[in-house]
Amino acid sequence: MSKPYRIIKHPLVENDIYSIASYVSDYAGVHIGFAKATAIVAFIDRLVDFPQVGSLRHDIAKDLRAIPAGGKSVVCFKVDETDRTVFIICVTYAGADWVSRVNERQ
Repeated sequence: MSKPYRIIKHPLVENDIYSIASYVSDYAGVHIGFAKATAIVAFIDRLVDFPQVGSLRHDIAKDLRAIPAGGKSVVCFKVDETDRTVFIICVTYAGADWVSRVNERQ
């Protein structure tokens, strides 16, 4: 079996997840907000085994992948096959403008 990929997160990804949890908590309760954040983190963690998922969005950025995760969330990332790394660029929620966020973080 091949070696798992390594996850690297943009420095603002943790803030993205916290903001989503806070937003969901405000209207659905803390338990639901925490569950949403946990589902997003679990999805990201699973990318170590098979990151070639999601739609390739070369029209936005070279090698960019975007995939729904944890309900209304979108995780945007790139895969480096040479270094076997997955770089998480951003996580958005509920129709937020993930394209602009990707462009800001490139």
